[in-house]
Amino acid sequence: MNDSVKNQVLKSWERIDCPKPIWLEDGKEPNLKTIEQGSSGPTIIFLHGLFGALSNWDTTLPLISHYSKTIALHFPIMGGHKSEVKVKPLALLTEYYIRKNNLGPVVLCGNSLGGHVALRLTLNSPELVKGLVLSGSSGLYEHTSDTLPIRPGAEFIRDHMKRVFFNDRFITDEAVNEILTTIKQRSNHLNIIQSARSAKKDNLQKVLPAIKVPTLLLWGEDDEITTMQVAQIFKDSMPNSELTTIKNCGHAPMIEYPEWFSEQVKTFIDKQGW
Repeated sequence: MNDSVKNQVLKSWERIDCPKPIWLEDGKEPNLKTIEQGSSGPTIIFLHGLFGALSNWDTTLPLISHYSKTIALHFPIMGGHKSEVKVKPLALLTEYYIRKNNLGPVVLCGNSLGGHVALRLTLNSPELVKGLVLSGSSGLYEHTSDTLPIRPGAEFIRDHMKRVFFNDRFITDEAVNEILTTIKQRSNHLNIIQSARSAKKDNLQKVLPAIKVPTLLLWGEDDEITTMQVAQIFKDSMPNSELTTIKNCGHAPMIEYPEWFSEQVKTFIDKQGW
């Protein structure tokens, strides 16, 4: 691990109230997985949600990469150490990646938990962030899965996915079984609970006015996890934000409407002159 980068992240850790993630405690390189596309334009880092993965951006990145350098960063919620999975440690991981690769200031694009992480990073190290794109972000009020049953079954997963997606075509047996297989592992099950609880406890409403960077809020009007009421509170609390919505869409607009999502991000980027 680069000592200079480590020291910078340690200073950030000192400003927030959380245990050190194991990689920072041990001074070892964290496990960083990314998908990168595009070679010109502003750098946009994409951050997925609680049950999400890098694949959440599969249909969006190819579109956005036409006008920016896109990097989707993997969160170690599944398979990671328990010290890594809460909101603030995930913000430190994202900061480490940005500093290690000398990328800042960047645009952070986060869905659900990923939006929350983006907000935390912006509050803690504003010099690294020049803009935000938030979609269905946690950080205020959300219906999360911090009360997972002891043995979640396919019916539970399917019901959760129905709250995430407006269009049932995204709720496939394959997707349900993939999630079910993952959370049947006890460590992953516990990590999801810890991550969800940390998001619920970390309410940002009082500190949102401190975020001055240009912010685009992209919301599905049928989002049942973070409702339109939540979107409006974000809009009213952040002084340099704009809210754009789409009908017949749930909690993950980048999956249900990738073309619309890409078009909105491009308009936002062009407006800022980036």
